[in-house]
Amino acid sequence: MTSPNTLPRAWDGFDAYLFDIDGTLIECTDATHYFAFCDALKTLSGRELNLDGVVAHGNTDIGILRDALALAEVPDADWRARLPEIRATMGSFVEARKEQLCTTVLPRVQDVLQHLQRRGARLGVATGNLEQIGKLKLKQTGLLQYFDFAGWSDNDEYRTDVFRGAVEQALALCGSHAALCVLGDTPADILAAHANGLPVIAVATGIFSFERLMEEKPELCLHSFEDL
Repeated sequence: MTSPNTLPRAWDGFDAYLFDIDGTLIECTDATHYFAFCDALKTLSGRELNLDGVVAHGNTDIGILRDALALAEVPDADWRARLPEIRATMGSFVEARKEQLCTTVLPRVQDVLQHLQRRGARLGVATGNLEQIGKLKLKQTGLLQYFDFAGWSDNDEYRTDVFRGAVEQALALCGSHAALCVLGDTPADILAAHANGLPVIAVATGIFSFERLMEEKPELCLHSFEDL
């Protein structure tokens, strides 16, 4: 079952695609990334902190740190200058524990990626993950090989800006008049795509229901990629 389709062309007829990672391409069932946040928050604040009360799904890694520190009333001036150090620390934390990552490719993802590649599309990532962590997840699942470009959150704490960076790369690869499409599993993906003037295929394979995603009016909404 899918929603009414208002995409401006066939779902597989775009020149380039921007994919979210967690909940869209893969399911990650371990807590390695979570504990990397906790370690970073302790380094930045000097005390034990966690992500209780923080919206993580659809956020960016930098945004998650920002929101957790704001809840703990840690002033921006105490941590923002340390972001380069913290990005490296979080990446190293996950790298050292990469054997503990429990990632599974979601149903029909590889079929979709292969199909789009055969049609000549360029595939990219637009994600809230830090680059080193996102690449570790994709590499472990064998998906990294499919992607030609990527927008990561290393320098962008808002998803709209992450997407904008990925769009610039896609247009550089495909030409300024290329047709682009976003695929994601959160309301934030839909909002960030629309803020960049892009159509969205939303897929309810993360924590958000089909009905919740439909509230943000994606051009096409799926229960999973099997619907394609």
